[in-house]
Amino acid sequence: MNKTVTGAYALALGALEAGASIVTGYPGAPATAVVNHILELSSPEQVQVEWTSNEKVALEVAFGASLSGKRSLVCVKSVGFNIALDPLMAFNLSGCNAGLVILVGDDPGGWGSQNEQDSRGLALAAEIPLLEPCTVTDARQVMHEAFRLSEEMGLPTVVRFIRALALAEGDFTVSENQEGYSGQQPPSYQRDPNRWVVLPINVVPHHQTLKKKMDDIRTRFEISPLNSVEGGASHGVIATGFMYSKLMRILRSKWDREISVLRITTLNPLPRNLIQTFIQGKESILVLEESAPILERAVREIAQGAGMTLPIYGRDTDHVKWIGELFSPQIGDALNRFLPNLVLTAEGEATRPRPSREPLCEGCPYIPVFKALLEVVEEHGGREEVVIVGDPGCMVRGQLPPYEIMDVKHSLGSSIGMASGIALGLMGRGEGKRVVALCGDSGFLHSGLAGLVDAARMEVPVLIIILDNGLTGLSGGQPHPASSVDARGASQPAVDLVEMARDSGVGELWVVDLDRGEDIRSAIDQGMDYRGTGVIIARGRCVHWFSN
Repeated sequence: MNKTVTGAYALALGALEAGASIVTGYPGAPATAVVNHILELSSPEQVQVEWTSNEKVALEVAFGASLSGKRSLVCVKSVGFNIALDPLMAFNLSGCNAGLVILVGDDPGGWGSQNEQDSRGLALAAEIPLLEPCTVTDARQVMHEAFRLSEEMGLPTVVRFIRALALAEGDFTVSENQEGYSGQQPPSYQRDPNRWVVLPINVVPHHQTLKKKMDDIRTRFEISPLNSVEGGASHGVIATGFMYSKLMRILRSKWDREISVLRITTLNPLPRNLIQTFIQGKESILVLEESAPILERAVREIAQGAGMTLPIYGRDTDHVKWIGELFSPQIGDALNRFLPNLVLTAEGEATRPRPSREPLCEGCPYIPVFKALLEVVEEHGGREEVVIVGDPGCMVRGQLPPYEIMDVKHSLGSSIGMASGIALGLMGRGEGKRVVALCGDSGFLHSGLAGLVDAARMEVPVLIIILDNGLTGLSGGQPHPASSVDARGASQPAVDLVEMARDSGVGELWVVDLDRGEDIRSAIDQGMDYRGTGVIIARGRCVHWFSN
């Protein structure tokens, strides 16, 4: 039976077919959609799904599950991969046991992120296998291959995809035999301290083993059916990931006459011989990828090493736009600059509104907090005398009029640490400005708690307002460790944010229940006058997700 599905659905189905039985992660688009489909397609008995406090913990739990003999999937967005990198840089040396796949959703254009990083560079730095599906249909097969590769080679394996693939639709046959690796029993736990205990004394031998495994994988990738050559023209385009699908939509029937196309799914280690064979004898090459010119520079190095002098175009040569996601007009422009005789026309594409440009929901508990804070700020000398440091999440919607609440905002959970630094710096300069940190409950559990512990230890004069709406709102209403339910809606023990804040050693603590109409303005007023480390926990249920 043929079925039309999204790329996110295909990735989820592929992971389940490959036998993933433990799924961990931290919410964030576009990776969240994959976890949502896994929840829809599986039962609690089949797959355990856990939204952890942060991505580092998500990878550590998945790695431990892999050691025990359970195939595991970690789902994170681009900036979340940064958090997971710390344990990964040791897990790569020992390797894993049962299949361990890290699914990373990148966000070219920053549609729902504070940057548009290219996470491929992190997988290269970790020296582990990296695959990126080129089509929706590929997504399913890539997940099969990633789990198979991870388990056979004993290495964590990254599958990177972009927002456009998650949203795109494609057809495949649901009934076809696509069982991936699930038909074979994963290896059970084996005690092996020489492997699982990574120490300075065995780093070099581990690294040598990793290098040998990656060399073996390169040989495997040279003949992988996930890579392919189409056409025999003298000018070539190398496209990787979903850029291949975008490219083929534009070329339509022209590619077989005027352009040869090499699509690359296996990105680390690169199939160097395949690439060299493709560019041999070509008059010129254009490399299309999102977002950094990683493949472009590798292709140029391969050509130089083989003594070829053909021109290789891409972002480095300004044939491809450097900034933002590439849509049909930008790809068409790059192709026309590459081969002017193509005369391609590409229609514009509709884009979705950015979440940060949508207002707060009517009845959102953030609204009375923001209103009260701004009123109190005016009584304390106005905005020029107060610095408000914020976090990602629903708070970014408060940056729209009429609130425009934040003066500083960067990564998740960073507001408390940054506010502490600003307060210390202002004290050192003899300036009396008041500093306020705004942090969501999910961000506080993610990494804000560590900042609070240090702020209290240093006795920094900062007011910290933790906005507790009971879940991770902006990314889709997912639970966190302080929520009363788990990913499937079953009851779970919840950590107590009040006790955590109190145990951190803060000087003063106020708890305000917004749902009961308690006075948030009075708490903020007292907090602004307090000259130690003060915390307000403002509790109010999310009107959007708790009403659905």
